[in-house]
Amino acid sequence: MNKKIIRIAVIVLLFFAGLIAMTQESPFSFDRQAGELSVRQQRARWFRSNKGGMAIEEMSSMLAAMYGDYALAVDFIQRNELPDFLLPYYDNEYIIETRMLFEKGELIRTQWIFRETNDKTRLAAVFLELSENENPENDKKNQRNGFIEIYNESSLLMSEYRFFNNGEITRINNIYNNSVLISAAVQEWDNNEEEYKDSYTDYLRYNRSLFLRSVERVFHTERHISLADNALLFYFPRHIADALLPGNLIGEKTNVYPEFFGDALISKDDRLVFSTDARSRILSQTLYDEEGNIIWEIKNTWSNDRIVSTMKTEGGNEYLAEFEYNADRERILERNYKNGALERVVHTEGTRDIEELYFNNVAVLRAVWENGRKISETRINNR
Repeated sequence: MNKKIIRIAVIVLLFFAGLIAMTQESPFSFDRQAGELSVRQQRARWFRSNKGGMAIEEMSSMLAAMYGDYALAVDFIQRNELPDFLLPYYDNEYIIETRMLFEKGELIRTQWIFRETNDKTRLAAVFLELSENENPENDKKNQRNGFIEIYNESSLLMSEYRFFNNGEITRINNIYNNSVLISAAVQEWDNNEEEYKDSYTDYLRYNRSLFLRSVERVFHTERHISLADNALLFYFPRHIADALLPGNLIGEKTNVYPEFFGDALISKDDRLVFSTDARSRILSQTLYDEEGNIIWEIKNTWSNDRIVSTMKTEGGNEYLAEFEYNADRERILERNYKNGALERVVHTEGTRDIEELYFNNVAVLRAVWENGRKISETRINNR
């Protein structure tokens, strides 16, 4: 009788051991809504995660991890498991780590990391999964959303490739002096000629304490851009903070300029010079032609890490925008002036913008916008 009980116990233990092995190593992922198992994932360690993809807590199985809002699978793969677009950067000496982030059971982001045997990272790549609206023809070759970073043996970021939903690709090549970034050359992929073409180069200058004080952008091609569309915003290449003193960079480097600042025609060899303060906040940007003449200049006034006013001077005219923010640091008010005269005021309430246009400092028209769509327009009678 005892032997029979022991045999049954052993069978039960083997059964549950098999179930545990299946949840940890079998080729599937979990659809939390449908309660179904599908898709390939082997040898992975599973973690409870967050939106940023952090490995917060290791879980006993994929099933356990997938019951949270975010789950992270960390795995090591072979060369033949890499996507084709990463193969040109692979070396047989590299170890390949993958990190797959899931939200409510759906894969939303994949990261690949190439490391040397001494654990130095030589490549980091992150790509988001495109929705059907973003990629209706499922053309993953020409439509990707993510980046690839290439590092040298000293862990300095040498090249960065950025991929966009519309098929555009840019490449940034960095040059250093004693581990400090001094220039970043931006190239754009030309689909017709199937090669990268020079777009512009940023030259970075520092003071003796290694604070970034200015950036000079030299354009290599003619272009027509809109300041309001953020086409001329200066960005720091990824991980530039590694080359600067820690704590001297603010998180937000983007300046959103109002539409009435207009468009800009950039000619070949024009230079756009950004000046910054000790926190690398952009204080001004000035566009020069190839002979050194000023075409226009924009000056920003900051309060902590928010721009409270910005002025553009061009052709004898001054365009001023003033901004106010709430306790959550969200912009709630914008005023626009031309040569000292108030022309426009926008109040923001959640997703709604109330826009008032002025003539001779008197409001004449009010429009209401919801999520960027005009829902009403009313003339204001001041009599």
